[in-house]
Amino acid sequence: DRRPATPGTMPFIRGSPPPGDWIGVDLNATGSIAVVAHPASGGVVMLGEQPEGAGTPERCSGGKRKALRAARDRESSARGDLNRRIAREIVKMARNLECGIKLEDLTGAGFAGWQKPGAPLLFSRRDGSFFHLQNLLMVRAHDADVVIALVDPALTSRCCSRCGEQGIRRGKRFTCPRCGYTDHADVNAAFNIAAAPGIGRPAIPASSHRQRG
Repeated sequence: DRRPATPGTMPFIRGSPPPGDWIGVDLNATGSIAVVAHPASGGVVMLGEQPEGAGTPERCSGGKRKALRAARDRESSARGDLNRRIAREIVKMARNLECGIKLEDLTGAGFAGWQKPGAPLLFSRRDGSFFHLQNLLMVRAHDADVVIALVDPALTSRCCSRCGEQGIRRGKRFTCPRCGYTDHADVNAAFNIAAAPGIGRPAIPASSHRQRG
């Protein structure tokens, strides 16, 4: 059985994994910024706490605009720092496990109005922080000689990671009507990402020197 998803822990089994071993990373998480799953050990880690009301526009007028802009700048800076810590932790996990990292191909997702299937609409209105985190992961993995592969995001949130049947997602919960498996929806997605066939290797961002930190 899989180990429970526990924030702030690393329940993965260390050692030499078989060739082709991967961790799956779901960057469109509900409540967390990233969810990492390792099918070989059943380990799951939830990283970062998603702030309440993220991406919700706030209307104001007059002198409040300047204060709101300053507050958003501080929030953006804090989120950038958190993204850097999360990227470091994920790459560290991959190095310790001697495995690769699989991510969904979210090219343009959320930044051109595209919504990941099965994901909250909020994802398609974010300010680019997932794009920033994805770039950080690509750069750090490249620097650490960790392989990254992209997978098709079409069914990662909808199918059961145990039997492959299309399931039911309600908020944070995923339930499979075929095998009865139930889990946090993002945990299920992360396992699907790890098991999905790669569709390509990502190009390192041209502005990679800006992403390090």
